[in-house]
Amino acid sequence: MLSTRRLLAVPVVALLLGCAGDDPRFSTPATTFRTYRNALASGDAATSWSCLSTGYRRLEYDEDPKLWAVHLQGDGHDESRLTRRLEISQETLINDRVAFLQFDPSTVEPGHAPFFYFLYEPEGWKITTHLDSLFRVELESAIDHGEFRLPGLRR
Repeated sequence: MLSTRRLLAVPVVALLLGCAGDDPRFSTPATTFRTYRNALASGDAATSWSCLSTGYRRLEYDEDPKLWAVHLQGDGHDESRLTRRLEISQETLINDRVAFLQFDPSTVEPGHAPFFYFLYEPEGWKITTHLDSLFRVELESAIDHGEFRLPGLRR
């Protein structure tokens, strides 16, 4: 018969083994953001592409990494400059599927959102957009389950 201590250890070990395959670059929204920022700064289109969710890639770039590389060649310097300035003020894990980073308002350029949204995929946390249909479904589910409440929304 298993002791109580061993019974409690089983789920912890299973959780750790389940996470063992995750890429450490995408282990949290903050680490994904840092990976993305570093990739932009070094001009590494392949790594920055790997930071984006499948839905974001499909929606914005028709799942074509060459379109992303072209975008970075044209707007990459500006995107890198804007991203390099951002300082994380809060990381919010809504649940095990959706999260967001909020940036210090003093580091956000006028006209730009103070948030990055994240969706958990098999490789880890990926940057997405609020227009990503899977992100929206997961966020609505989190709201329905009481895991998140939009500011000003009363239920």
